[in-house]
Amino acid sequence: MHVTDYLVHFSNILMLAAYSVRDILWLRWFAVAAALTNIPYFLLQGTVLWPPVLWALVFTAINLYQIARLYLERRPVVLSQDEQKLYDLGFRSLRPREFVSLSLVGEWKNAEPGERVITEGEPVSSLSIPITGSADVHSRGERIGALAPGHIIGTALALTGEPSPVEVTFTEPARYMRWSLPSLRRFMDARPDLRVTLQGLVNRDLAEKLNLVVK
Repeated sequence: MHVTDYLVHFSNILMLAAYSVRDILWLRWFAVAAALTNIPYFLLQGTVLWPPVLWALVFTAINLYQIARLYLERRPVVLSQDEQKLYDLGFRSLRPREFVSLSLVGEWKNAEPGERVITEGEPVSSLSIPITGSADVHSRGERIGALAPGHIIGTALALTGEPSPVEVTFTEPARYMRWSLPSLRRFMDARPDLRVTLQGLVNRDLAEKLNLVVK
């Protein structure tokens, strides 16, 4: 057996290793090594086999590009002070990178005392979560409850699409995250894997509010 034949065997061993690992990053590194190991074999033939050489380079370039993307995606996520507070209040079931993607869909807002987030008699067009400041819930001028930081404002009303029977007003200076419903729906449609997790967060929020009402 010619010495160059060992390159083919070694390349296939590398491919076998690639198909045996679970981590997609290692799979791509093994695939790159296998392709590069094959190239000398094609070049050292009596007639250079250019087509497989070119295809090996193409596959190597694709895998290197995907490897770079994986390393970028796996970089530690650094949250801002506001993002960290919101994450701690109710989004720990999401991975930090998923949470950052969700927060980029929304916008940070500041509210003054007396500012309305939901108007009675009007449909809800957004969801909001305060990280500071509390809000009162009124119906027909009567106070029926309060929402603390971490509670989702507008959850049940957004699900029904009906005009709001209540008004929600901040009672003190507040900082909150706001998501418009169309943007949030597009985000969830593009990430069906997160839909179940987000639905769980909404269900937990509704259960907490119901518990407060019962008490």
